[in-house]
Amino acid sequence: MKPYAEQLYLLATGLSLPEKIEKAIANIQHYEAEALKWSDEGYFFANSYGKDSTVVRDLMAMSGVKFTANHSLTTLDPPELIRFGRKNHPETIEKHPEVPMLVRMAEKSNGPPTRLARWCCAEYKEMAGNDKVKVFGVRAAESKNRAGNWRTWTPHRTGSSWILNPILYWSDQDVWNYIHQNHLPYCSLYDEGFDRLGCIGCPMADKKRQAQWDRWPKYKIAWQRAFEKFWENRHGVPKDRGGPRWFDKKGLKNWQELWNWWMEEEQPEDDDECQMGLF
Repeated sequence: MKPYAEQLYLLATGLSLPEKIEKAIANIQHYEAEALKWSDEGYFFANSYGKDSTVVRDLMAMSGVKFTANHSLTTLDPPELIRFGRKNHPETIEKHPEVPMLVRMAEKSNGPPTRLARWCCAEYKEMAGNDKVKVFGVRAAESKNRAGNWRTWTPHRTGSSWILNPILYWSDQDVWNYIHQNHLPYCSLYDEGFDRLGCIGCPMADKKRQAQWDRWPKYKIAWQRAFEKFWENRHGVPKDRGGPRWFDKKGLKNWQELWNWWMEEEQPEDDDECQMGLF
């Protein structure tokens, strides 16, 4: 982490929870004028239905600003999470993809999403709202990359708009304290030991994917069928410019070996989950 970023991180994380709440609300209110320049609807709040989004949703409402809440379905979302969101965040607009993610993987992509090639996030989560000022529940405590590179107010990587991260410097304990103090409902999966509620089978879940397969075995079967279909479609088929594809270069003999490689892929030292390409 750069010295300036480290100093900012330490100062911001050292605030008390009431100070963090006050600062978050102040930032949300301050940047509303910019959000209204981009859209008469105000902010585009990307609501994941997770604990961080639950906090941001409450802060947005308390701030009294104009915003729409939006959730991009991936077709691999935990069913409990979607049921929670529809029941407790009814104002949130759900965006349905044109093609289910596993169909997209099997028929149109260059392979399954990996920790370094996260086309799934770019196509299924990050496309909506890029012409508006977006609000996320991103927190620096979740990765070194976020702590070193993210800012509360930062330009979108396309240069088309801006991103506001009002709880960037909140800790996990801050989030849970806020939820409990304000009696906010949250997804029951957290009480089952799941600490992050992304797509079922996401490669960023690393070894925690086994817990996901145990909890939702039909999703593992669906993933494996997609791997088999992909192998049938792409194995031995050269790229458009000629030459073997990356998985053929590895000498993999069948879709099961591709699956095993995918499950054992090494975790990058500084992963940033799905939002790393946003700025």
